[in-house]
Amino acid sequence: MKYLLQTLLVALLVGCNSQDSISGDDYFDDGEFNQAAEAYTSYLSTHPDHVKSLYNRGRSYEEIGETNKAIKDFEKILELDPKHISSYLSLAKIAYNNQDFNKVLIYTGDVIDLNENLAQAHFLAGRAEHQLGYLDQALESYNNAISINRDFGEAYLYRGAVKVGKDRISSACEDFKFAKSLDVPEANGAIKDYCK
Repeated sequence: MKYLLQTLLVALLVGCNSQDSISGDDYFDDGEFNQAAEAYTSYLSTHPDHVKSLYNRGRSYEEIGETNKAIKDFEKILELDPKHISSYLSLAKIAYNNQDFNKVLIYTGDVIDLNENLAQAHFLAGRAEHQLGYLDQALESYNNAISINRDFGEAYLYRGAVKVGKDRISSACEDFKFAKSLDVPEANGAIKDYCK
């Protein structure tokens, strides 16, 4: 009888913890990021190496502006799984928002080493290169993103911006117009400013 009660108690605790992870997913989907982070934290208290919950908690922290906590979660994931592409991309986005463009290039380089066919990695690399004034490299990165995903509107927009910097206005306008056809809102302003 005592063994049966212990088994039931363990099953209930595991079920509750499992429910915390599911609740975290539900909260995240509903945009309730504080509650999501709390639910994931509860689950991680007994499953500290659960990569999916760590990643989702990190994303929740990002959404509520707790970027240092998000970074810690993403870095822990990379200790557990050095090939976790989503963590590298999340770290690259945080680094970009913090204007640490050299770090963006490190993280996107790691992603591209793991999978060179991710348009988002090439695009983020292009954005960082663009900010650093490496226009030729940025142009190549945007070209790579577009060759992987022909409908990547923002890549056309920023490739057009690089072309403006290289005084290739006619070609830039083609990119701005294509970005507009892909519903990139900023393309309208670029067309107005550069395309007659």
